[in-house]
Amino acid sequence: MSVIGEKIKQVNEFIAVKATLIFGSMWLTYIFFIYGFAPLIWPKAQDSLLYWSNTIQLWSLPLLMVGTNILGRASEKRSQDMYEMIKIDLANSTAEIATLKEIRDAEIQELQELKELITTLTQQK
Repeated sequence: MSVIGEKIKQVNEFIAVKATLIFGSMWLTYIFFIYGFAPLIWPKAQDSLLYWSNTIQLWSLPLLMVGTNILGRASEKRSQDMYEMIKIDLANSTAEIATLKEIRDAEIQELQELKELITTLTQQK
């Protein structure tokens, strides 16, 4: 992809994410709730209000879908990164546990040898 194409993609994704976050806010929910009652206040403007409502729906639906996809991609990347970190931590922990088991086995062996030595020494007296 060309540098200009990449920049355009970045701008488009930035706008889609910001718009999705704004459309997903409670403040915009309140605004649209109030807008829904506007025809009660201005009954003669109902046709215009309906036109603008339809226009907003026509461009916001695809925009929200794109923004949701981009946010989902980012979430998926974070999950994958977290999974990789956990996998590395697990491998390190497994190696440490194996080392600790070797140390424990060596200490058990040394303890057994000490017991045998003590038994031998007490029998010689």
